[in-house]
Amino acid sequence: MFVKLLIEPSIITCALVFFNSGVSSFQIHRASLTHIQQRHQQIHDSYTVLFAEKKTSWSAKRGPTQRSDLALKSRKLLQFFERKSKQYASSTQKQIEVLNQEIDQLLQNKDLAHLIVPRDASSLIRLLGRNRVYDAMLKFCRRYCCDIAKASFDTATKSDAILYCYTAAIAAIGARSKPTTHTLTKSIGNYRTKPFLLSLLDEMEHDYLEGGETIKPNSYTLSSVLLGIDNGTQALEILQQSEQKYKREESHHDILTVQVYNVAIRACEKSYRARKKDQTNAVEEWQLALSLYNRMKRQGPCPNEQSYIAVLEALAEAGQLRVAKSIFDEVKHLSTDEVKSKLYKPLLKACATTENANLAESFIQQMKADELNITTEHMNLMLLALAKCKMHTRALEVLQKMVEMQDTDYSMAPPDIVSFNTVLSACANAGEYEAARDLLDDMREGLYLIPNQGDDNQSSMIEVRPDVISYNTVISCADAASAFDLINEMRLTRRNRDGVVSPNSISYTNAISRCRKASTSSDPQLREYAFDIGFTLFELAKESALDSTNTDVDLNVYLYSSLIWVAESVGNYKAAVDLLRSMECAPNIVCYDGVISALSKRGLHREALYFYYEMLQKHRLQATRNIYMKLAFAMNNARDQEVFASPRRKAALLEGVLSQMPERDKSVAIGGPLFELLIRCHGNTAEPGSSYSAARAVFDQIIGPVDNACLSAILHVYSTVSMWEDAIMLLRLLHCVLIRLAGLFVFGLCHDQLHCSDIVKEATGPGRISTRALSYAVVACAKANQLDEAFNIIELYRDDSSEREVISSYALNSLIAACGRVQRPDVAVQLINESQKKFRVAPDVKSYRIAIIACNQAEHREAKISTTSDAPANLDFTWWQCALSLLRRMIEDGLTPDSQTYSSVVSALESAGQWQRAIGVLQSMPSISSLLGNSIPLEVMSTASDAVGEIYEPPNLYCLNAAISACEKGGAWVEALQLYENIRAQAQMKNATTPNFITVNSLLIALDKAGQIELATTIYEDAVKDRIVNPMKRRVDNDGSVQRMMDLHQFSAPMAKIAINSYFDSLLRSRKELNIKADAIFIVGKGKGSEGEPVLMPTLMKLLVEEYKIHAYVDPKNSGRIRVPKKAIEDFVNTRKWRF
Repeated sequence: MFVKLLIEPSIITCALVFFNSGVSSFQIHRASLTHIQQRHQQIHDSYTVLFAEKKTSWSAKRGPTQRSDLALKSRKLLQFFERKSKQYASSTQKQIEVLNQEIDQLLQNKDLAHLIVPRDASSLIRLLGRNRVYDAMLKFCRRYCCDIAKASFDTATKSDAILYCYTAAIAAIGARSKPTTHTLTKSIGNYRTKPFLLSLLDEMEHDYLEGGETIKPNSYTLSSVLLGIDNGTQALEILQQSEQKYKREESHHDILTVQVYNVAIRACEKSYRARKKDQTNAVEEWQLALSLYNRMKRQGPCPNEQSYIAVLEALAEAGQLRVAKSIFDEVKHLSTDEVKSKLYKPLLKACATTENANLAESFIQQMKADELNITTEHMNLMLLALAKCKMHTRALEVLQKMVEMQDTDYSMAPPDIVSFNTVLSACANAGEYEAARDLLDDMREGLYLIPNQGDDNQSSMIEVRPDVISYNTVISCADAASAFDLINEMRLTRRNRDGVVSPNSISYTNAISRCRKASTSSDPQLREYAFDIGFTLFELAKESALDSTNTDVDLNVYLYSSLIWVAESVGNYKAAVDLLRSMECAPNIVCYDGVISALSKRGLHREALYFYYEMLQKHRLQATRNIYMKLAFAMNNARDQEVFASPRRKAALLEGVLSQMPERDKSVAIGGPLFELLIRCHGNTAEPGSSYSAARAVFDQIIGPVDNACLSAILHVYSTVSMWEDAIMLLRLLHCVLIRLAGLFVFGLCHDQLHCSDIVKEATGPGRISTRALSYAVVACAKANQLDEAFNIIELYRDDSSEREVISSYALNSLIAACGRVQRPDVAVQLINESQKKFRVAPDVKSYRIAIIACNQAEHREAKISTTSDAPANLDFTWWQCALSLLRRMIEDGLTPDSQTYSSVVSALESAGQWQRAIGVLQSMPSISSLLGNSIPLEVMSTASDAVGEIYEPPNLYCLNAAISACEKGGAWVEALQLYENIRAQAQMKNATTPNFITVNSLLIALDKAGQIELATTIYEDAVKDRIVNPMKRRVDNDGSVQRMMDLHQFSAPMAKIAINSYFDSLLRSRKELNIKADAIFIVGKGKGSEGEPVLMPTLMKLLVEEYKIHAYVDPKNSGRIRVPKKAIEDFVNTRKWRF
């Protein structure tokens, strides 16, 4: 029962007279004071009589039980629990245990309604909630409400008591607390849920009163429910359910008050902060807050000043500065100057969130113009915006102005320690350690004065001294040595008379973190120095933690994790593991991340997997994407060569990790790197069919949409096994889903279908497919020669508004190669011409080479069809002209053609009979030109390690053969012979190209045309001696016997004639007795390789008759052989041997 003290008007009048007369401390005369004391005694006597009458009336209603006895018992019981709570406040676990025991003891009483009054019951519920004894609190609340419902009170009294108890319980659950253990955090999480809080509300309404009567919540109850919700969407659902439920009640205005809506808007702000911290999508929360505010304006209740502040705070937290400013402009004329000044705070906070310092300064100027009260908090928010923008110079200027003008300009708010620390943060964010250190030194020397409000409300000026936050901020931007010096400086402040600023755990953590930054230097000595400083700091922290007088330092997980990452940065994985093993507290995910990262850098994949499994199974920690990335790196770069060189072994290890991976981690947001590597490992195995099946099985295990990396990996597998149909199906499904779900951020298909993601930062096109993913799909189509499908998907995903590459150069080259295979060189040339404009990718050396090869092949096809070639479709010149033009353009683009490119151009020119141009192209090649003119010593050309050898790429044999063939067709036999001789001279040197059969054949044709028969014969005999040409083969004759025959069917006609001449000359030169055992057989073939009629057989038959007077005949059993009878050979030798 509350006591209302009645003060007589005469006493108040007397006090006002003294106050107005200037007596500052109410120094009342003794006579007046005696008069007041006498009058007060009279009022007290009257109150005692009145209280006795009320007590008698209340006791009559209660029956024989004395109200005073019940109130005394109730108060003693509450005080008992308060003493127990304070007694064990130092040990949270012990406090919870004792309070649970005492509540269980209390609940053994039969009737709690006659043991504790409702007011004290509500206080006890709040006490239990503050100490987080939620189970005992709810047991007591329910039991007490049951006893109240059974007591002989009227319905209104029962309803009020139950309502107050449940409101206190719900408010205790919804209150913000800072639990110190994981168990308490989990306990609170079980209660602070929408279903549980609504179940308590429903329980209060329906479980206690009989006859169908319900207990309606009031606005405080509903506000308490919403305070326990940290999700804006759920808060809005609760509000909508309450509106539907209580809208028809006469007292709904007392339930759905403006306070309830304000709490719901605050829930949206809390939800945004929570989602932003968890890095989840928090975009819609500020929109919910804004919709609630607009709903209040349309349907009621009418928003008040707290509504404006709440919605502006929600928008400021989300950085929605433009929307917040529009609402501010809408409501500022409805508010008083005091409220308007408060509304500027969320606007300034939004400026800091969006890093818009200029607008923050304009808001301060606007407040000055409107003569609003600018508080220190306003200025600190503006300084925070400057700090976020790294405008440390401007922040220092504003702070200096605040200090200088606080006595002269009352519109300028004076600074406080937060102002100085914010400016230090601006310097730290800008990386300006010297500026931060100068300001810290000025603070240490007491150069700045700020107002201080004393206990007697008297203002005085005090010197600004740095606190631990000041030092920690400066440490955060210092180098390792300076951070160490600052820590020592803080430790020495215990000897200063100006106050002690001892380093706390954050100080040591910041300093060790600076050592980590120094340990990433390229200088090994600096890395070791930073490593030593980090461990020295850790030892100092351990020393401070052991000091019983120092409660600011404890060896927490952040200290250990920062030092583990220092060890990781210098590559000392042993130190990282030792630190993890020596931790006195439970390690967190950051510690394991550092250890696994250190092991992965060394390729210790087994050790990294061990700590990964320990983290999951022993400490129940949730792995991050970074950990899976490090595991994938460790296995992909394993020190064990058997694992490093075997995709199959890597896949087996990764499959083991995947089998143990929690379902939460099977999304690309967390386990994406591991899925990507596993898909690629399956794609790199030797068996195409099984690799595709295994990769697809892994791809299907991804939960939800996939990202660009996994999409590219599976498309890469499609490209390697030529599964172009699946690649096309995947992209078509993707396009259909995008059309159906236009405007959404994430999409996916059902689990049995291929799925994809729209969130790809480097993506282009309407489907937002990345260049790499699209390129793999194009390669899959190109390898299967499906050009139309490849061009269709390129057109589908090409984005003309972007400047990024549509496809990679690898995909472009695959398309050009496919054009060559399907005999579409015109498309290949078109791709070269349009690649920059259409695909935003420049052709490289390989692109030009493949296109030139396609033109060369087309020129040879045209040459076989007819001697004159019609112009190809969409081109105004022939294929050899295309090849020559591409070569010139390639050189103009600054690309260096390789030997294969030159040889393809020369081959095309040779096929077209353009031998003059062919020789011109050959002379433009540095390597061929030197061989033709012998301008560079052969020793230099053959030494790959010399500088000149690096400039001039050694020509390949194909290019040399094309060069000699071109010389042959152009009649330049001297150049052909010189080139051949230089090639032969290099044959004995290192890495030199040796002539082959085609080289000799082309040269002999050139010499034959020039009539240089003797020279040609010499070249041929040298080639036989060098085993370049070996016409004598062992073949099966018609009777089944094996005979030595001269195989000439690959020879040109000039070369075959020289071979025949050489054969018969060898018979004549032989000094041994002639012993011919069988017919001579010349294999010339059936003429199927000749253009038109057979050439070789009639030429040789004519040669034998005219030159040697030998009548040979075609083998009747094998029309590709010429047989010279044994008798004819003997007669020839006997007739002409006398000449030798």
